[in-house]
Amino acid sequence: MEIKRYGAKEFLAAGKLCIRENEIHIWCICWPEMTDFWVNHEYILSGQESEQVGRFRFSEDRMRYIAGKVVVRLLLKRYLDVETIDFSVSERGKPYHKKIAGKRTVDFNISHSGEFILAVFAVGMDIGVDVQEMAECPDYREIAENFYTAEEAEDVKNEGPDLFFQYWAAKEAYVKALGIGLGRGMDFFSVRNEKIAEKDKKDQDWFLYPVRIKGYAAYVAAHEKGDR
Repeated sequence: MEIKRYGAKEFLAAGKLCIRENEIHIWCICWPEMTDFWVNHEYILSGQESEQVGRFRFSEDRMRYIAGKVVVRLLLKRYLDVETIDFSVSERGKPYHKKIAGKRTVDFNISHSGEFILAVFAVGMDIGVDVQEMAECPDYREIAENFYTAEEAEDVKNEGPDLFFQYWAAKEAYVKALGIGLGRGMDFFSVRNEKIAEKDKKDQDWFLYPVRIKGYAAYVAAHEKGDR
């Protein structure tokens, strides 16, 4: 599996994009550096997305949301070489683009926290991403005890808050790749040693990749579709 990472420079310069099978493209964007760009492209949001923008109380949350939507829409248009993208969600709430005649499906996922947006794209994969700003979290030990496996909670107790955030980002990425939300919790699987191990399952062969961003914890989880 080949990982390619891109940033704002490539995002602004990109024309038509190509992604091959067995590739994962990670786009890491520091959104506050491009505020004018997001404002100038807000028009491409759907009516429902525009309504959501108006519900945000704080400008930072509003701009972060707009930036995330613009990133996904523009990149999918470039990958698929189309003018418009229509979205839907699965029964469990995972977004996907509607099938376009003559085009293959490009799988994607997005996460944002603090000043960063992470968007990932692949073909023929269940894929998820999560980024967490490592801010103050006084209750991290208690949260780990309630949401992590016993072994992971013990790791966090011994290692401290940085590992708490690393585990959280890895777990969230896996749950998002599965498209199941947090209804099952996070203790039915482990992400210790950067490997996903779900209880009572063998030969899972999930790919878990750390994305290095100073002050943040971020992971991508991926698996070939139809081969769980």
